Amino acid sequence: MRLLKKEELDLMVYLLKDKPNTKHMIEKLPGALVEEMNDGGMGSLKFLNKNKLNRRHESTIAQIQLLDIDGIPLLISIDLDGEGDIYELDVWKGDSSPTKQFPVPPYNPI
Repeated sequence: MRLLKKEELDLMVYLLKDKPNTKHMIEKLPGALVEEMNDGGMGSLKFLNKNKLNRRHESTIAQIQLLDIDGIPLLISIDLDGEGDIYELDVWKGDSSPTKQFPVPPYNPI
């Protein structure tokens, strides 16, 4: 269990800032507790909520496609649970290999 790293926080704020009704989500991000997921090193994070233990993915609020530094596409999504809270930051790399470098600004969607 840990807080978001700066690069994770920056990307999530970038993805959420223009979405409607997300100001409260962005304000909670600096104190959010996350757990790294067993995804082969791609970088997915599960957001922890001690008040809701049986959470599950309900919808995707934001998504971006970027390139890892090795040129392999990354699909990064912010997923919500059934109550509209952030459930996970899902990172999927096109060849399922570990992410070489978590994306940093400037973001250049593909």
